[in-house]
Amino acid sequence: MRGREYRGKNASGRVPPSAAIRRLLFAPLDSFEKLEVVVALYRASAHTSSVAALAKLCELSPDITSRTIDELARAGFVEGAEGLTRLTAGTEDLAAIGELVAVYDDDRIVIVRALSEISMDKIRRMAARTFADAFNLRKKREDDGG
Repeated sequence: MRGREYRGKNASGRVPPSAAIRRLLFAPLDSFEKLEVVVALYRASAHTSSVAALAKLCELSPDITSRTIDELARAGFVEGAEGLTRLTAGTEDLAAIGELVAVYDDDRIVIVRALSEISMDKIRRMAARTFADAFNLRKKREDDGG
């Protein structure tokens, strides 16, 4: 993949994921299940597969696969009809998914590490926000006498 040639390697000697890949991992593909389902759909003929085939391929239970597909549908990445699920991401997202799949095939650890780092950053931000909110003093209403 030509675009990856020009990015520098990180301290581990791996090429870090692009901004487009990180954007996907931050929001629509923010879990390993979503990542696996989208990768499987991208590789499938006509980007379409049954829930049962996706569950088997991704090694997920049918319930988890269905829930994951529902979440991806709400994000506008897939749609289902007649027992089939089809990848319906927009052109820009589809190009980023193609890049993600290429990196995933080349060095899966890069994607797994990026997804883990993004998840940990989200947890840290939530914890910091919760901690800061604990120290916010609320203004007393005028009718409370203060």
